Amino acid sequence: MAQTTQSEGAHATEALAHATKIQDTHPRKAGTMDITAQERTFAAFLRAVTRMSIVILVLLILLALVNA
Repeated sequence: MAQTTQSEGAHATEALAHATKIQDTHPRKAGTMDITAQERTFAAFLRAVTRMSIVILVLLILLALVNA
């Protein structure tokens, strides 16, 4: 197994950092994005999870009563 020196490892790390550097020139301001679609989707998801949880609980209770 070949051993690498610390300078070779540092050089590889530097090359990787240079190769993967992201060019981000888009001006952004935090808190300015319109997230109404995401809020509606999340609210619908929570509604669906709540309703399905209630349905599952009712089914479990009915199964317990039938087998009791």
